[in-house]
Amino acid sequence: MVAKVENVNPEILRKCREQIGLSLSDVKKRVGKIAAIEQEGHKPTFNQLDTLAELYKVPRWVFVSESLPEQYRFSRNFSFRKFRDKYGEFFSNSDIRRITAMVERLRDLVLELREDMDEPVEPFNPPVLESEAPAPVVAAHVRDWLKCAGENLDFREWKEKLEEKSIFIFTTSKYKGWSHVDEGQFRGLAIYHSTLPIIIINNSDAKKARTFSLIHELGHLLRKKSEIAHWRDSDQDAEIWCDELAANVLMPSKEFRAVARKLRADDLNDIKKIAESFKVSSYACLVRMKQLGIIGSDIYQNLESELQELYEQQKKQLKESSPPLGRNRPDEVLDQYGHIYTRALFQAYHSNEIGLHKLCRLFGLKKASDALRLEKEL
Repeated sequence: MVAKVENVNPEILRKCREQIGLSLSDVKKRVGKIAAIEQEGHKPTFNQLDTLAELYKVPRWVFVSESLPEQYRFSRNFSFRKFRDKYGEFFSNSDIRRITAMVERLRDLVLELREDMDEPVEPFNPPVLESEAPAPVVAAHVRDWLKCAGENLDFREWKEKLEEKSIFIFTTSKYKGWSHVDEGQFRGLAIYHSTLPIIIINNSDAKKARTFSLIHELGHLLRKKSEIAHWRDSDQDAEIWCDELAANVLMPSKEFRAVARKLRADDLNDIKKIAESFKVSSYACLVRMKQLGIIGSDIYQNLESELQELYEQQKKQLKESSPPLGRNRPDEVLDQYGHIYTRALFQAYHSNEIGLHKLCRLFGLKKASDALRLEKEL
């Protein structure tokens, strides 16, 4: 006889399902008796409960709680409402809906802690955009604003520049957990707030591709908009403008042409050299060359085909290669949560606003030693 689980709270099961946007019919594909379990108090098996825990992204013990624990309340209706009319189908994706809600909660925590310490976050104060301002003009202002004129930066350096301007940048995790999403689900997401706006970047992309997404999302924040990059219902004019902004910030035309003149524009190895000098992907470099008229359509198509073939080979090699031997949790946390969140938590810890146990829990760390190592990384 299969063992059944006692004391499961049907109301908690229902809330966990609804808050990430799954219907009974969605769940029924994995747990056939979900309606009976929720509505009639049918006792689930341990396997069924494990499946539900995986689907709802909560530990199994949550289902026997009297009320839904705060750290597993993902719904934030006010933040979803601004997207739902336009992006309803997109937000039926429970993973992305969960991540967006959780990152909003992390932002709220930063604001609350900073207020408690009498160090409120400064309002977001980017360059003021004139109506219909062309992307190249805005890009020059952005570089001046970030104090990086003449510099070519990598993803981490751009990220730190934006964090200095009070933008909360969060990257998803490559490992299974609440913040993991698969490659291709989305590239970037911007959530505008007048104080501490948010950019979420999919960590499944290559680092140089993430750089382009980061500046693209900044473009939406400059326009004071909350947008999902590369989604079919997006404002296509805004998407094109943000792409142009990112291209001009990362590959300013004058500097780009100067480097391109020294190398062969029809040679993939030289394309890679140009891309490396600007710390962008080879594909972004190739598109920029076509956009600036440095290469024509025929050369572009030939090189794009070569790049696609090379990408598929690299993807196959990566899949067949051995996984890394270990994880560096402090580095992961800092890469994922960024300096704004990490510093706010350590300031709260040293001000006795939170204890060591809560500090570790808020970072998702199991070892106090990892938290202490993390502080050294700041």
